[in-house]
Amino acid sequence: MVPRPAGISLAPEAARAVPLTSDVHGERVVFKPKYGEVVPGAEEAAAGAGPELQPVPLPRVLAGEVPLAKALSFLLRLGSAGLGCPVELEFAVRARQTAGERHQLHLLQIRPQAQVSRDGLTDNVRFLPSAEYAAVASTRALGHGRFEGISDVVYVSPERFDVGQTEAIAAEISRVNAALHAEGRKYLLMAPGRWGSKDAATGIPVTWPDIDNSAIIIETSLDKHIPISQGSHFFQNIISFGLGYMTVSAEETKQSEIADYAFWDTQRAVSHDTQFVRHIQTEAPLEIVVDGTSRHGVVMKPGKGFDVYVSQLNAFMALAGDQSGSAS
Repeated sequence: MVPRPAGISLAPEAARAVPLTSDVHGERVVFKPKYGEVVPGAEEAAAGAGPELQPVPLPRVLAGEVPLAKALSFLLRLGSAGLGCPVELEFAVRARQTAGERHQLHLLQIRPQAQVSRDGLTDNVRFLPSAEYAAVASTRALGHGRFEGISDVVYVSPERFDVGQTEAIAAEISRVNAALHAEGRKYLLMAPGRWGSKDAATGIPVTWPDIDNSAIIIETSLDKHIPISQGSHFFQNIISFGLGYMTVSAEETKQSEIADYAFWDTQRAVSHDTQFVRHIQTEAPLEIVVDGTSRHGVVMKPGKGFDVYVSQLNAFMALAGDQSGSAS
């Protein structure tokens, strides 16, 4: 609680109706037992209220005239039953201005509760593999864990990408997404530019329903002057649904990052009668690993196992350490 700053006048209807305290913004706030009741001594309390602190016990706040805890508890139970998992809420309360009005509770968003699991991740992705092993390698990845059972890749190569046709590209992606959704197949989505950009010149202007069946989303640099989004347009969806998101910068590909579109071009295509978008299916599921600690992510090429790469790397590091110790 903080004192009311000088110069702030009380709303007359609030001053007449209920005792006053201060919120964190310095405004006076009120609590009543229930609708329509005027607390005895309210006017005297309002008239004599000074700038001193007036703490309100938490039980009184939660069980006061706004039954917030009870309402949110009901919404959490309802949301959990509807979505089949724990949920998180975003809400706003609009306080009434007069004793004859009712308060309003607005539910702004409801979404699955984000859960991070370290199960199945053998090691941190400290060192990214080379293009011999990986089709994609990123130093700026979101998400965590292994993404398994993905054999479908939907992508737009830089050669097929047309900055003047990004809306048409978005429509094609939406069609392919719907087809894969109907088959219950998750997929990897990859293209140059910013996913979800409202400016068609900087990326593909998809909305979430256009790509909602994807499990891994990858964006690569379109132009060195256009910053990559790093998932900002769909950040809440990515976190809530436990998706993986990787960005590959053109400048970083000279160092350690990889975006091997040429490798996807060698894989068997599935026909959707699309001009810009290509859908491929690999013979074996891709091995995809994202490490939330280092923010590194990799998409291994079929037949190039992540665990094999890690074991070889660890053996090499151990050998290098032994040789260094012997030399010293």
